[in-house]
Amino acid sequence: MSAQDQHRMPTGVTGVDTMLHGGLIPGRPYVVAGGHGTGKTTFCVQFLQQGVRQGERALFVAIDEPPAELRENVRFLGWDVGKIRILDVHPAAKAYSRKVSLVEVAAQRSVGSLREARADSKTETMKQMSPDLSPQSLQLMLRQELQEVKYSRLVIDSLTSLKGLSGGEEDIDTGIVSLLRFLSEANLTSLLVTDFDDPEALEPEMFLSRGIIRFHKVMTGSKMERCVWVEKFRGSAHDTQPRPMMITKSGITVESEKKVGKQVQKALTSVPHDL
Repeated sequence: MSAQDQHRMPTGVTGVDTMLHGGLIPGRPYVVAGGHGTGKTTFCVQFLQQGVRQGERALFVAIDEPPAELRENVRFLGWDVGKIRILDVHPAAKAYSRKVSLVEVAAQRSVGSLREARADSKTETMKQMSPDLSPQSLQLMLRQELQEVKYSRLVIDSLTSLKGLSGGEEDIDTGIVSLLRFLSEANLTSLLVTDFDDPEALEPEMFLSRGIIRFHKVMTGSKMERCVWVEKFRGSAHDTQPRPMMITKSGITVESEKKVGKQVQKALTSVPHDL
C-alpha cells in the first residue's frame, strides 16, 4: 500500500475511526447499512460535519427526508450545519414531462445549505418538472454539480429509496455499478446509506463498495442496545468486532474498547450476511 493510500479521513466519530485504524481511505465509496432508527443518517451528518470543520466541501444528497425535516432532525445535536450543502433530488414522478432532458433537469436543481433548507413553492415546482429518479439521472445531476463545486465528502441517503423510485425502464444494478465507478473516479469519499440487505439478494453496492459499516439495535429484555460493526474494509486492517454505541445529544459515540454483551452478540450472529 502506498503512502497516499495510507492517508485516512476521520469520520467524526472517534470510536469508529479507532475501529478503522485511523479513519476511511479517501476517495472511495462505502456503504452505511442498518435498519430504521439505528443511527445511519446521524453518523453520515457527523461525517460531513467533520469535513466542514476541516475546511472541506461536503454534500448531502437527500432522497428519504425533505431538507427542512433533515435540518430539524439534526438541530438537537447543536451542530452548525450551515456549511453542509444539500441536494434535494426526490422527484414527483407523476408530473414527469418527457420533453425535459436529464441535463436540463440537473441544471435546474438548486443546492442550498442545511441551515437555509425549507420547503417552498419553487422547490416543489422543480420537483414537478423532474423525471423519475434513477441511478443514471442522479449521476448526471452529480456530474453537473461537481462541475461547479469541488466536494471531497458526499452522502447519498438512501440507495434503498433510489432503487425504489427508479422506473422499470433502466437496469438498476447496472446504474448502481456505474454510479459507484463515477464516485470513485471523482475522488469523492462517499457514504451510501442502505437498509439491511436481503441475505438472498446479490446487491452490487455490497460487493463493489470498499467498506460496509453496519449499525444495529437489539432488544435485550426490556433494554434497547445499539452497536456498530465494520463488516468490510478493503485495503486495510480493521476491528472486526461489533462495538457498543450510543446516540447522545452530541451525536454518536462508540466504545471501541468494549465488547457487546452476550445477548447482543447472539442476536447479531443469528443474522446471516454474505459479504
